[in-house]
Amino acid sequence: MMKYYVGIDIGATNIRIGLVNDLEEILFQESYKSNDYAHKISEVIENFVIKYKNEYDILAVSIGFPGLVDNETKVVIHTPNQKAFEGDYLKSLQDKLNIPIYIGNDVNYLLMFDAKYLNIPEDKSVLGFYLGTGFGNAIRIKDTLYEGEFGAAGEIGHVPMYLNGISYENKQNDLESFVSGFNLIKIHDKYFKDTPFNDLFIKHFNDPIIQNYLHILAYYIVTEITILDISTIILGGGVIMSENFPKAYLETLIHKNLFTQKAKENLKIYYAPSHINSGIIGATIQAKVLLNKVKR
Repeated sequence: MMKYYVGIDIGATNIRIGLVNDLEEILFQESYKSNDYAHKISEVIENFVIKYKNEYDILAVSIGFPGLVDNETKVVIHTPNQKAFEGDYLKSLQDKLNIPIYIGNDVNYLLMFDAKYLNIPEDKSVLGFYLGTGFGNAIRIKDTLYEGEFGAAGEIGHVPMYLNGISYENKQNDLESFVSGFNLIKIHDKYFKDTPFNDLFIKHFNDPIIQNYLHILAYYIVTEITILDISTIILGGGVIMSENFPKAYLETLIHKNLFTQKAKENLKIYYAPSHINSGIIGATIQAKVLLNKVKR
């Protein structure tokens, strides 16, 4: 008998919600602008579920948020780019719908989709690095997402960075202050404004500023590979997947800086597929993982 799930991909720009079957096919889908509907996201979810729950056996609702959440209490703790998503409204919605609601970080759900789409075995641990506006990161140990004690595992973009010196008085600048799409735009506007942005990595590849950007990106990827001893990685996000990004060069930098020969021999690099509904389906994949754990 076919089972169904509601997968939701919540972003700072768009909210995408879909009814997904066991085969991970989206049967029905809706999209909303985050600015218009963030303050009534609970209502959006409720209306969508009620529309289909009598006809379809919905086992769970799974939601990926662009920020920090607590799946145990169902509290959305911190969504920096759209504060209206924050709050404790999902516990009461879960009780009202009488359907389990699972919440997690949106990048974690991307990793779950990408790993399955790329046929990475469930018994293989994998790291995901997504360089877009910010620098997102997700960690899957075997078939299980590692989310940490408070759901903040993998926030590689917010680790301190030394490149521009040490701040003795204030909080140290983090990695995203340098390695991010947002800062890449700043670099372009400050140093290379006469070059089309899409040609930045081609025309100024050898410039120390661009080389620093690429080296720092590689160093932090290698740092996580070394600490966790996981040599299967997925690279994605708008910057890395842009047409002129030097993927082969980044791979060379990663490989060169790995600590052990075993890591070098076993390094496998995949690139995230471009799929607008990866967040919806990834949320569904994670829901099935969590439901199976409950059954055990």
